[in-house]
Amino acid sequence: MKTNLLILFIALTITSSAQKVEANFEVQFKGKGIGTLHAVDEKKEGSSLKDIRTQTDVKIIAMSIHVESEVESHYQDGVFVRGTSYREANRGAEDIHAHVNKVGERKYERVRNGEKSVIEELITTCVVDLFFAEPKGIEKVFSNMYAEFLKIEELSPGKYKLITPDNKDSYYTYRAGQLVMVETDTPLGTVVSRRI
Repeated sequence: MKTNLLILFIALTITSSAQKVEANFEVQFKGKGIGTLHAVDEKKEGSSLKDIRTQTDVKIIAMSIHVESEVESHYQDGVFVRGTSYREANRGAEDIHAHVNKVGERKYERVRNGEKSVIEELITTCVVDLFFAEPKGIEKVFSNMYAEFLKIEELSPGKYKLITPDNKDSYYTYRAGQLVMVETDTPLGTVVSRRI
């Protein structure tokens, strides 16, 4: 009997120490649904794993475009320790594979599409964090996809612009601190992700 109670107590303790937050978005292009975006933040004993996955399919003038992407960030005690991102498109020109690992107190090694380099600055906020909390007072965030810091600016209460090096800027809109919409500029037009 005592053994069963101990096992039950341990199971409840493990379950209660893990928290999982999920958000789903419909991805739209020119008003039509073309895919999904799924965001997950799983916290457990001082660590956090944040994961964003998208899958989209769109047909533009007899040309079918399929894009999949995933961005994963691992944190320990509020500090980014490693991340992976990839984007694969059936057209190939936009493919990205990037890895970033913390190797020192304020030092990270990054590899993006085979090119290696070093970042010598502590990372505490990443683009994936924008899906779980409004970036009030934050001026830059780290992008796993670009493997560099990006500038973010508040345009109006609850609306922010994330500036990218390839002019594919994104606009994040929040209501009561919760992300409700992301608009992303592309060469073909704006892609909109709406929370469902």
